[in-house]
Amino acid sequence: MKRVLLIHPEGNSFNNPTLKCVIDLLLSHAVSIDIRYRKNCIRMPKLYGVSFLPFGVIIGKYKSLILNKLFSKKLLKICVWFEKIFIYGKYDLIIGIDREGLIEANVLHEITGTNYVFFSFEIMYENETSTAFKGMEREASKSVRYWFVQDEERATQLQKENNLDSLKKMLIPLASSGNNEIVVNRLRDRLGIPLEKKVAISIGSISSWSMTKAIIQSVLKWPDDWVLIIHERYGRTEYALKAIGIKIDELPIEKVYISNDASVMVDNMGEILAGISAGISFYNPDYKTFYTGNNLKYIGLASGKISTYLKYGIPPVMNEIGSYSDLAKQHGFGLVVEDVSEIGKLLPILLDSSWSKRARYYYEEYLDFQRFEVQVWNKLNNAC
Repeated sequence: MKRVLLIHPEGNSFNNPTLKCVIDLLLSHAVSIDIRYRKNCIRMPKLYGVSFLPFGVIIGKYKSLILNKLFSKKLLKICVWFEKIFIYGKYDLIIGIDREGLIEANVLHEITGTNYVFFSFEIMYENETSTAFKGMEREASKSVRYWFVQDEERATQLQKENNLDSLKKMLIPLASSGNNEIVVNRLRDRLGIPLEKKVAISIGSISSWSMTKAIIQSVLKWPDDWVLIIHERYGRTEYALKAIGIKIDELPIEKVYISNDASVMVDNMGEILAGISAGISFYNPDYKTFYTGNNLKYIGLASGKISTYLKYGIPPVMNEIGSYSDLAKQHGFGLVVEDVSEIGKLLPILLDSSWSKRARYYYEEYLDFQRFEVQVWNKLNNAC
């Protein structure tokens, strides 16, 4: 049996559509997986063939200091060497996720000789960080067997920032696999939303860059028969809302509903999204961190929330965000607005069933991971 080490410091492998599909793909080929990640509040499901190797606060701070302040490969190699001795087994392949996963995979490769591949979901830019910050990442990019990114736009950006070999790339939209399931236990019912109400939902991150506050404020101008659900994927909705200055007890309870359900599996969102007529998805780069600047400006097909809406036949309402907004206009699977104030007057348009059909069709024809899994498996298997 082959063994794979997946290094994903963020630790939300089961909330990432592509990673969940890759894990399922490996398990279907009898590959066992160890996941190395930073211990946090994210729930990790028990799956046969998957072992979890979390690291705690002390190691996390040590690695963060090395990778983000000292930029010392020698110090990181000492840490990874100890991990190899006391934690890791023998692997046929290493999968590095984003910058930290890539760099650690490269160091472990130098220690053990095991090949590694790179999956990118966040792109770091030199003009938002530093030459030293990018230096470790660029060095680690030289020896990757294959690298995976969502679309040509992001591939161009990543190739420029990391000096990656274009012949080793594969494009995979950030999306789940298969069709949505029919459910009867709906979130909207558990929240007590009347049957006659039409529901829009905002899932994912609650922050300034996702414009959550402005979206909530716009609800007061929505039609009387429309309401909004706010759903943070880790079940910390109230906490996240308070963090951006929203007072829960001041929300209009007849218009805004708070979901504190945690989404353990990103490809099992049926209960959350059943009975939903519109999905809200706004991206507004604020450049407050190196995750929320150009990484959002060139979001491409790296929006998991939009692909999830489309999977469940929910037409998204979005701002001008490049690839997805252009595709929405071209294929008619969602609406694009210039400002959140326009949401309310456009929502009734989406009740026409043709929007839902086009949303589901676009997902099935262009995004579904099933269309890419043979190529992905061939590359991963070849890299072993």
